[in-house]
Amino acid sequence: MVGMAAALSLSQLNLSIVLLESRVVQGDSHPSYDDRTLVVNQASVCFWKNLGIWQRIEQNITPINKVHVSNKGHFGSVNFDKDELNVAALAYIVEAKILGFALKLTCEENELIKIIAPASFKQMQYKKDSVEVTYSVGENIHTISSKLMLAADGIQSGIRKQLELETRIKSYQRTAIICNITPEYKHNNCAFERLTDKGPTALLPFVSNRCGFVWSMENTQAQAILDLSDEDFLHKAQQQFGYRLGKFIKAGKRSSYPLYLVTVPQQVKNRVILIGNAAHGMSPVSAQGLNLAVRDVARLFDVIKEITHKSQDIGAEETLNAYQNAINTDQQQTMRYTDDLMSWFKIDEPIVAALRSIGLFTLNQSKYLKQELFHRASGYRGEIPQLLRKKA
Repeated sequence: MVGMAAALSLSQLNLSIVLLESRVVQGDSHPSYDDRTLVVNQASVCFWKNLGIWQRIEQNITPINKVHVSNKGHFGSVNFDKDELNVAALAYIVEAKILGFALKLTCEENELIKIIAPASFKQMQYKKDSVEVTYSVGENIHTISSKLMLAADGIQSGIRKQLELETRIKSYQRTAIICNITPEYKHNNCAFERLTDKGPTALLPFVSNRCGFVWSMENTQAQAILDLSDEDFLHKAQQQFGYRLGKFIKAGKRSSYPLYLVTVPQQVKNRVILIGNAAHGMSPVSAQGLNLAVRDVARLFDVIKEITHKSQDIGAEETLNAYQNAINTDQQQTMRYTDDLMSWFKIDEPIVAALRSIGLFTLNQSKYLKQELFHRASGYRGEIPQLLRKKA
């Protein structure tokens, strides 16, 4: 999705783009109870609108009107409400499949984007004025030269490894179990986050009173939870979350993901820019991954726009360095927030639990602090890139 978003963004600068995709995105499958969901914050809504994507999916989105954050087993909670913050919604939930298919259709309709799929990346060769990419389609080998290459090949990025870019990996010794759950009571478009000594748990509202459930736990517990029957899993999940929405009555297929913080200090080299999970990875509990990637793409657009206006080389070292400087602060702040969420809230000490509770209580009493936190969580930090601004 990040690669397609970057292609659509940069096509607005009248650049010719080749999109190499390892698989063909299918959009004609029937909706499933187990469809994965994504959280879209305010800045990302503007981004998708400016790319013409939001208009294709807005009939299939679920607004988050309230957020309730609590400290399990202790006093103190924070409530965020769209009316108090004077916004249409705090954020939105969309199926990953629907967003992906809307991106695919929009790319296919764009005359400046050539899609080659399924294609398998083989290698790249850096030259003074270009980067030469070798890829295969079936048994046939092809090469293409470009001024600039964007690598959006995921958390295990092979391109990042070929470039020998430093990658720092911090394991939280935690696993996230993700599934869809239906509660007894209506969720009323309220999202819940429970902070526990084992890590945070989130429940996100979705269609047909379905909720996306994200449960982080110690690695040693994960397989046993995955192996439970649906009935036993619902019981365990209920113990973890509580009864704010009544009993959990249905659970879908469970998936698990080890929780890491993946940091790549230098994300540019030899006419190549890493984007998306190739550039950074974080816990899904914070719901920041795709939203941060969107902001990276928006800042890339601003950098390339300035370079093209000056008729300069979009893949030159100066361009790459300008992009790196543009994304550093936002990435560092976002990843620090995610790291704090995973590290600080898993400490099982009475004094730390008390400090958590006092912090939540204090935050809930201050409208200013809540507005400031919401503004940051909405994706607005520092100078706002063009694609994150509302159109006049």
